[in-house]
Amino acid sequence: MPKASSTAKIAIIGGGPAGLMAAQCASNQGFEVHVFERKASVGRKFLIAGRGGMNLTHSEDFSPFCARFGTEQDSVSHWLKDFNNDAIRAWASDLGIDTFIGSSGRVFPTDMKAAPLLRAWLKHLRERNVQFHVNHFCTGISANNTLQFQNAEGETCLQVDAVIFACGGGSWPQLGSDGSWVTWLEALGVKVNTLQAANCGFNYAWTSLFKDKFAGHAIKPLRINIKNDGSKGLQGECVISEYGIEGSLIYALSRSMRESINQHGQATIYLDLLPDHSVERLSIMLNKPRNGRSLSDVLRRLFGLSAVKVSLIYELCERAQ
Repeated sequence: MPKASSTAKIAIIGGGPAGLMAAQCASNQGFEVHVFERKASVGRKFLIAGRGGMNLTHSEDFSPFCARFGTEQDSVSHWLKDFNNDAIRAWASDLGIDTFIGSSGRVFPTDMKAAPLLRAWLKHLRERNVQFHVNHFCTGISANNTLQFQNAEGETCLQVDAVIFACGGGSWPQLGSDGSWVTWLEALGVKVNTLQAANCGFNYAWTSLFKDKFAGHAIKPLRINIKNDGSKGLQGECVISEYGIEGSLIYALSRSMRESINQHGQATIYLDLLPDHSVERLSIMLNKPRNGRSLSDVLRRLFGLSAVKVSLIYELCERAQ
């Protein structure tokens, strides 16, 4: 990045959270900052994320927090030292947005909404003279940092001193994240890792009876492990969907599950529906006389299992088990 001056011009391609944060950092250094967004407004996926409560970060300690980034944790931990989960909360507070830590350790705005945070953020950026150019679809860049755009008026070009790419992945084409930038970056000789699914749900063929009754139901508390080795795994919650399973706990394990699918064609996960009970305690309680009560009744009354948990047991296990 060039040395800050009154003439240094920075272009940021992409108006999502990464692009907006880059704009904030660059404008704080005194650069002339231009954000280009292909859609009619910025932060569209940010607002979509807010429908689920707007999980900003996680409150856990530094080492386990970094470990969530898998094979990238060494490089990620380097910059997380300068901007960690506490810094995220302080950043939101500076914008006038209070946050709280939920029961799962995740951090949310107190109103659980994305729109107020986005409005405050954009107001702050505009006060820093960040310029926004919407409906500008970047189609390429030449060696002298000249960007090509498609907009309502046709084609236009802009030469800048430096470019920051924050184009997103290929997970949500309707909101602009279609991965089309890969083609023209590779044409410039830039090595791009193959886009793969992450932070995602997974397909599972539920029976129609179970799917029709429980799609949309949360399973909590729950512990999931991807290895049947007696280790604790991760505790949280997930959600039954029509196509399979999703939710925060599944997203946290999605990289490992994806790699298993890449290698073996499938992923096996191990569910602990009663994470606060030991196997020994469960065995003692289950061996007590039922006094004519059904297993479903015992599971509900003795262990407090929800209807979706009881039905999940029947869905996944042979009755003899």
